[in-house]
Amino acid sequence: MKKIIGIFLAMMLVASCRNKEQLGPDLKATIVEPLAVNTPAVDFAAGGKIFFTAVFQNPTGWTITITGANGAKKFITGVSKEINEANSSWTGTADVIPSFTAGPVTATLSFQVDPQTQSVPFTITTKRVSDYPTDVLVTDFLVSKRYCCGFPIPNGWPSDYPNITNTDAAYFQPDGNNYLLMSGVPWQGTPYVNYMTIAASSADVNYGTYFPLNADPSKVYFNIMVYGTRSETPYAWLQINIIEDGPDGDVGRTMNIRPNWTGWKLISVNYSDLAAGSPVAANTTKVKAIQFVLLSDSPTLPGPSVKVAYDHATFTNNAPYQP
Repeated sequence: MKKIIGIFLAMMLVASCRNKEQLGPDLKATIVEPLAVNTPAVDFAAGGKIFFTAVFQNPTGWTITITGANGAKKFITGVSKEINEANSSWTGTADVIPSFTAGPVTATLSFQVDPQTQSVPFTITTKRVSDYPTDVLVTDFLVSKRYCCGFPIPNGWPSDYPNITNTDAAYFQPDGNNYLLMSGVPWQGTPYVNYMTIAASSADVNYGTYFPLNADPSKVYFNIMVYGTRSETPYAWLQINIIEDGPDGDVGRTMNIRPNWTGWKLISVNYSDLAAGSPVAANTTKVKAIQFVLLSDSPTLPGPSVKVAYDHATFTNNAPYQP
């Protein structure tokens, strides 16, 4: 009798296991309909968007990695039986800069555990424009900011000696246009190498003109794309000074960047954090200039040459910049 009961219980256990529904996503992806894109080309500047489609046998954890020819990346993730417009729409933003530019793009579908992948190509005909109409571009290094006698100096920038110019060489352009490359050797036993200043006015100096920023510092962000060059010049140090017209003279808000990474990186800082600890209250309505200073961390000076590349300096209101 005990043997019969044991067999009966074993049969019940097997039947129970067979009847259990799957809990959570299936680790192995069984693809019913392969990855596809809804359009072969998209114009983001005109408000266009794209989305992807695919169908799986069971709920599955998936990631779509969109990669531009310039290295820009966007990641879309989900857990579902179907990829569709509701969970995969894309308007051209980037998670990894540089920004996406016009040209060929590849979308690759991958899974949490299953090593299989699928890819589809498409084309961006025109890159996206900013989501925020209140973005205040300091410079993208396309138009000269150096003036003499009321006239711009072609490709010139207001800097100390030696003069610096915009460039599109050596590194990918992070916003699809020229960036600025500063380099040099420290001066006379000091960490200082070079500087440049961009004023809110159309001329080098006009202290009655200010960047049009939100009056609430907690809603203002300063954003800049910086290329990590310390692997090439390990002592590179970029100091950025945001200059306000204060009640008793200039007020500087300083951020220091030591670019110890590889490639381009977007840095966004809230203005309130820049002003923290200062005895002078932040006044974002009186920001008149941005100064970029190249310095060296070399323990022995003058030390070797240092360099730093940066681009797309911009203020944003209400949220950090979205490339």
